[in-house]
Amino acid sequence: MPKKVHVALEPEQLLQQEAHLEHGGMLVPLDGDAPAPMTDIELSVESAGGKAQVNARVVHVGGDGTVGLAFDDVPAARKRLDPLFQRARGGGGSAGGENLRLRITRMNSLEKQELALTGDRPARMAILKDSNKALHSLLLKNRKITSEEIRMIAGFRNANPDALGKIAQNKDWVRDPRIVTALVSNPKTPPQVAIRLLDRVARTELRRLAKGVDVPPAIARAARRKLG
Repeated sequence: MPKKVHVALEPEQLLQQEAHLEHGGMLVPLDGDAPAPMTDIELSVESAGGKAQVNARVVHVGGDGTVGLAFDDVPAARKRLDPLFQRARGGGGSAGGENLRLRITRMNSLEKQELALTGDRPARMAILKDSNKALHSLLLKNRKITSEEIRMIAGFRNANPDALGKIAQNKDWVRDPRIVTALVSNPKTPPQVAIRLLDRVARTELRRLAKGVDVPPAIARAARRKLG
């Protein structure tokens, strides 16, 4: 039987997982001993006053207590987790999120640009998933955007490469090792930018990148060169 694992996430922590879900998994912090890689687990996620259970497989155990998970049935996992994400966004259910997305689809380009620059967190997250990826760079100029959202964008597998490059150029943002790790692991980050950021990556993280699991091949090779 799959090992049962429970994780409690603050709404901010849960919303960070959206970028990982785009790639079919999650990266969660665990207390105590983590299951070994390739272990099948039954994950219970608690957040924002709700709970959801999903089946997953451990694919990576980090030295900082985080565990990388992959879902065999990604659509089913998304369906079960979606009510938690809606709660975390303050929507209280799927209807609020659907109404916001519907409003955005009816906006013209100028209205979307204004929303990217001035909107609240739910609006920013909805804009991030809009088909117009040119809006991603405008999100970075939103004065309300948080470092956790920057980390989420840095790891978003459908992010605009230009926006990822702008994140990498921001001296304050790249002081956060989590943002740097998200950038170097993201295949949409321009390779020359990601390789340059390897100078900021801890040696333990370099070893993970060198294994080539869930990272672009060019980054894995560059990490191996740095390790000697």
